[in-house]
Amino acid sequence: MSEGALTPFPPAVLLDTSFLRTLGGTRTSNYRTFIDYVEQHDVRLFLPPRVIAELDEQQAYMSIDWVDKAETTDWIERTGTFQPGVRVHDGPRAGAIFDRVHAKIAKREQIDPDELRKTDASLPAIAVMLLGSRVFDRIGILLDDNHAAESIASVLQNTYYDGRVAVLNIWDTISHMDTAR
Repeated sequence: MSEGALTPFPPAVLLDTSFLRTLGGTRTSNYRTFIDYVEQHDVRLFLPPRVIAELDEQQAYMSIDWVDKAETTDWIERTGTFQPGVRVHDGPRAGAIFDRVHAKIAKREQIDPDELRKTDASLPAIAVMLLGSRVFDRIGILLDDNHAAESIASVLQNTYYDGRVAVLNIWDTISHMDTAR
């Protein structure tokens, strides 16, 4: 990920399970840095349905109930499921992005695509949906999964969404947020 993906920081960010799991609980400095930055800079956070399903499955391993936060705070909300036919300007349709990212992740992880979870592939598709339905000029995708990040970035490269959908890893993001305080 380049520094350009972090500046200016996207006004809206999709959260992946991997990011939330690595971020840690309310007593960690990473969590505090992240939440302080989000609140001070009015960043909107989004939880997609597939991430919510994974959070429900892994609730015993998570120290924070992010789904509850989406229902009780004004800075995080749930998204709808992605609509495969959505596109913005001349960019590829959300469904095409989903299919290409899913295939790339399966190839990188050497897993049969039918056996691979579809959560990561849904993130850029939902980002397209948010770009088309909200007033955001950029959407970030926060994760802690190199295979998924590289797959998403390579599919978005040289499309309308290149630069409008920023793929962000946890460590660069936390470092950026920490220095921006």
